[in-house]
Amino acid sequence: MTGEARAADNPWRSVIACNIGVGLEGLDFIAYSAFSVIIARLYFPADSALAATLLTFGGFATAYLVRPLGGLFWGVFADRRGRKGALAWTAILMALGTFLIAIAPPYAAIGVAAPVMILIARMIQGFAVSGEFASATAMLVELARPGRKAFFASTQMATQAGTAAVASGLVLILYWALPAEAVESWGWRLVFGAGTLIGPVGLYIRARMAESPEFAALREGHAIARAPLRQAFARYPRELLCMAGLIVISSAALYLILIFLPLYAVRELGVSQTHAYVSTVVAASAEAAIILFAGRLADRLGAVELLAPACVVYALAAWPLFAHLVAQPSFATLLGVQLAAAALLGWMSGPLPAVLSSLLPTEVRTTGLGLVYNSIGAVFGGLGPLIITALVAATGDRAAPAWWAAGTGAVGAAAAFALWSQRAHLHRERFGGAAQ
Repeated sequence: MTGEARAADNPWRSVIACNIGVGLEGLDFIAYSAFSVIIARLYFPADSALAATLLTFGGFATAYLVRPLGGLFWGVFADRRGRKGALAWTAILMALGTFLIAIAPPYAAIGVAAPVMILIARMIQGFAVSGEFASATAMLVELARPGRKAFFASTQMATQAGTAAVASGLVLILYWALPAEAVESWGWRLVFGAGTLIGPVGLYIRARMAESPEFAALREGHAIARAPLRQAFARYPRELLCMAGLIVISSAALYLILIFLPLYAVRELGVSQTHAYVSTVVAASAEAAIILFAGRLADRLGAVELLAPACVVYALAAWPLFAHLVAQPSFATLLGVQLAAAALLGWMSGPLPAVLSSLLPTEVRTTGLGLVYNSIGAVFGGLGPLIITALVAATGDRAAPAWWAAGTGAVGAAAAFALWSQRAHLHRERFGGAAQ
């Protein structure tokens, strides 16, 4: 029996293959943020620490600026050539970008070529990662049997959170095992080196995974869309708009809670770096478990029905949580705030991939989802930390992140309830009475 045949018999092989790439993405992006102070000093020297931090987050954002183009490219690729091929190529490119960061000489050694090398690596990573979410979501939903689709799709969101915990744990271990000077000199590169090794493993597993059965049926029936982008916008504009609103809250919340908040607590509120990373490990681990539980629950209760109230609670809770942290900055407060926020994010993230994938049919699913997810994510995810850092610097208001969280949360809540209302209306039209 071939590797692809074995994967078809056991869908969990494909689940693992999809989530390897998602894990590499999470490891790299958490690591880049965790070592932002070191990277700023080595590659983006500036007259002030704030300026260096802004330049470093600019490098973080660079990976997102190429994602709309990459999302469109890989989305069309996956809808025309298959999910399996897209996932194999993205694994190769992601490993290449991570490898370049691991070996890049500092500014003191090669001058301006150093930050250019970092930015090129980030662009390669961004282009590769832009194909991960849509292709993996489509694959996971399409290979799962009815009654398991939300749970299968939720595994990649749980992997993101779990990887954040692992990456934060690796940072803690490095600072515990090595002197600070060693971490700043070469130790930080070990995390990116570990990420590089995941790439070949991911490529091997993905090359042996089975193709999505739904896409395979399209190909056998000669029903593959010739112009998936045009078809998606012409036939599903309302669905794409709802999708965009949901991705606003998801992208902003993910990077605010797991990436920006620990750095914010250290730099603005005086929490120790060790406490910030311990808090992130605990919160991200709890979030991963909640995501899987929410995914299972979404298969029973309905994904939209679970997602909509979660968005509302997140939007309402953002200001009180941040105000409490600013008023009483401590490890205990940070842990409590991050746990509460991560629990809400897990509640939203569990049903989210199933909701997004359900908005579009198989033939245009990765094109529409890839373009919208990466375009919205470029602004509200990639530029989010940069925008919040600039807002705090410009206004002097240490609670500025709360307004960002509440505003993006309101957008997501509006989209979720619009979708819920639309589905209830369709149900009444078709069957009469209230939606079940």
